[in-house]
Parts: sequence; structure tokens; C-alpha cells
Amino acid sequence: MTITPRVEPQYTIYYISHGGPGDPWWAPVIKGAQLAGSMLGVKVVYLGPEKFSVRWLVDTLQSAVAAKPDGIIITVTDYRALDEPLRKAIAQGIPVIAVNVPDPRPEDQRIPYLGYVGQEEYQAGYQLAKFTLSWFQKNFGRLPTGAVIGIHEVGHVGLELRAKGIQDVFREANLPIPEKLDITTDTTKAYEILRSYVTTRRGIEVIFTLGPLGAHPAMQLVKDLGMVGKLYVSTVDLDDKILAGISEGTVIAAISQQPFAQGFLPVVFMYLYLKFGIKPPAQIPTGPTVIDKTLLDLVRKQIRETGGA
Repeated sequence: MTITPRVEPQYTIYYISHGGPGDPWWAPVIKGAQLAGSMLGVKVVYLGPEKFSVRWLVDTLQSAVAAKPDGIIITVTDYRALDEPLRKAIAQGIPVIAVNVPDPRPEDQRIPYLGYVGQEEYQAGYQLAKFTLSWFQKNFGRLPTGAVIGIHEVGHVGLELRAKGIQDVFREANLPIPEKLDITTDTTKAYEILRSYVTTRRGIEVIFTLGPLGAHPAMQLVKDLGMVGKLYVSTVDLDDKILAGISEGTVIAAISQQPFAQGFLPVVFMYLYLKFGIKPPAQIPTGPTVIDKTLLDLVRKQIRETGGA
């Protein structure tokens, strides 16, 4: 998607993401990048795949570098695959900002991009699980007997870190470690995979999902099985459906990482760097924030205006 600025563009920035048009979470990201580009006179070329693919990400990055843009914003979804081509781009003088998924390695090993805009993914999973366990303790006087994690993009560094954060909380609480299920990005398949799992195993009381592609089918499954009040969803990311799920009690909580900001802010910081030589901070956090029923009013405006929170 090429975003046309309202004023004559001074710079061309490629925004390369693992998130394509089929994933609703990315709509506010694109909207944010579009608004920033329009305000600043930046031509933003947003590129995302039809289906999650690390190979696509690498190939698209290489094509973008060949186009010699003024800057590249990219999700470092697989740092191993992206390490060499990103270092080559930086060596050629193309500044890079990471967004949504950082290089998780120590600083001396990390790809030398300017900065990272997004949430700390391990903490997103960790804080979600901590809240979920405390919610169970508060409401039932006990911890959940069992849980499962639906991961819709296996190998995605950020999602794997979220899952690890969830599992570590259960490990610390001496609870059975939730199994990771590959539920794919196909919501119909995700529904069937989750249904098969929760109906053939005793004691599953929580389905953790790592984004809307998992949350939507999980929420529907809870209703279809007639298990509202017995089986719950805890998830990462927010949209209208998940907000409704929190309101009606199907969803315990969701992590907000503010996707609109993840579109808007990296374009602004890249512009500041290109125009004025202002280097962004190494970490520009947009989350995680745990959203439950008590905080719904806080996020309603953001969702209404941007499509996500």
C-alpha cells in the first residue's frame, strides 16, 4: 500500500511488516503510518504479506533496499533471517527503525537499528498470565486447573516470547505448563483445533491467545460449547470484538500495545532523524497495558478513532 501525503513528499520510507491485510490488528498500524506520512510530507510504502512468511519478509526487504529509500521501518520477526540483509542496508546508509518485534539479543549482538517502537513481548505474556491467575484467585478463591496457548504464527519471535512469558508464570506458580498449539492464521482451522483440544482434555479453564486471529475463534468456541463462566479467554491485543468479550465476561483481559502508535511513531521518528539528525531512543514502549472491565472506558475512544488499542 502506497500512502500519498497531503504535501509534496520530502522522503520515501518503506514500512515492511509480517502483518498483512488478513490480520485485523494491522489496520490501525497502517492508519497511523498513513496519518504521520500525510502530516509530515513523507511517502510511506507499506508492504505486508497475504500470509505470514519469513521468506517473503526477507525477499521484500531486499527489494526495498534495492529501491534505495530514505529509510526502512521493519518488524524484526525473525532476527536470524533478517540479520544479514538489515546489516547490509544499514551499511549502505539506509537508516532502520524496528517496530512491533525487536531483535531480542543482547545489545552487542543486536542488529544496529536506530531504535525500537513497540511493547516488550515477554512482559506482555507474563503480565497477562499474572493478571489471569490473580483474577481466578479473586473470583474463585483458587487458580485455574488448566490452560492452553493458541499461537497463530509459529516461529514469530514476538509471539514465542509472549507464550514463554505465559508459561513462566504458570511454572512459577507450580501449575501445569500450558501447551502451545499451532492454530494457524486461518480462523476456521483455529476454531476446530481449539475445539478438539478443550473437548478432549479435562480441566482446561483458560485459552490464552496471542492476537485477534486466535481470540475471535476462541471467544466463539466458548459460546458454542455453552461454557461461558466455565471457560475463559485471555488475549493479547484489542479490537471491537475483544472489547465486547471483556464487557460480557467471555474474555478476562487483553493486553493493549496501541497499534496506531506503532504505525504513527516510527514514521515520526524516522522523519526527525532524516530532517534534523535527531536519533530516537533505543526503546520507545507502546505497551503492555492490561485491560479488563475496569478500564474499558479508557480504550473505547482509541478503538473508535483508530480501530485498535
